[in-house]
Amino acid sequence: MSISAEIIPRAIPGLPSREVLAALCSAHSSEHFKHHRTRLSHFIYRPPKRRNLLSFFKSRGTPEPLALIKFGSHVTLGEARTQIYVFQHLKCDPSPPFRVAEVYDAWEDRLTGFIVMEYIPGLAATAMDGPRIAAAIHWLLALPPPDDGRLGPVGGGPMRHCLWRDDEGPTYESVERMDTQINNILKFQGLTVNLSADPICFYHDDIDLRNFLVAGDDLYVTNFEHTGFAPASFMSYSLANPRVGSITILPHIKFPKSDNLPGFGRATYFLKITSNNRIGWDKPVRF
Repeated sequence: MSISAEIIPRAIPGLPSREVLAALCSAHSSEHFKHHRTRLSHFIYRPPKRRNLLSFFKSRGTPEPLALIKFGSHVTLGEARTQIYVFQHLKCDPSPPFRVAEVYDAWEDRLTGFIVMEYIPGLAATAMDGPRIAAAIHWLLALPPPDDGRLGPVGGGPMRHCLWRDDEGPTYESVERMDTQINNILKFQGLTVNLSADPICFYHDDIDLRNFLVAGDDLYVTNFEHTGFAPASFMSYSLANPRVGSITILPHIKFPKSDNLPGFGRATYFLKITSNNRIGWDKPVRF
């Protein structure tokens, strides 16, 4: 079954244009920085309050949110396409173990990406939700790769994974290129990897309670920044090097341990200390 992950802007009544939303996100982030010295990456859009036609006073209550906008230099179209891909597959499952917000629109403007999505009111997941989150991860791990065979986020693009410094990897056109680069890094380290022997599967490199939301009886996966498709060793390495907020989730996740982990562990050291995600791209490197 072919699933499309094309970004098709959806007209939502009351939702302003891309330009207006981008300006609102920028203003909201700047105002927050003025008071807290930190930048925001999310903005909840609510339509302006309507005026009471009789008294010209603002009507009571706060309008319901129309959308959540995720924005920033770290936001990519690849993330949006991956979320759409998962959303479309979930629609085909009669009893999905989780849900994701529908993507209404996504675009990039210079160095900033924007994803406009359905706003989901809910509460952050807790340690008690560990088994449910693990069930969601197992469902994701069973997803079939897209037909185009591209690695990383759906549709291709730079990989986000803890193998690299700041989680920022390159764009790979093939598994052979991955094998070549990592083995060039390991050439004089007495280690090798064989990623070509791995099956291609979904990976989630940011399994953390903060990336899951509980809304009523439903569990939502809310962040697809560090996800995509790659040789299974990438998911195995993620589980072997977990995020702080995954302690109550990992015991419930079953996934084969890769023989490539020693090589990954050594390669990541050099990838991070050099701050160069393309070392070993063309030739062996002696450190």
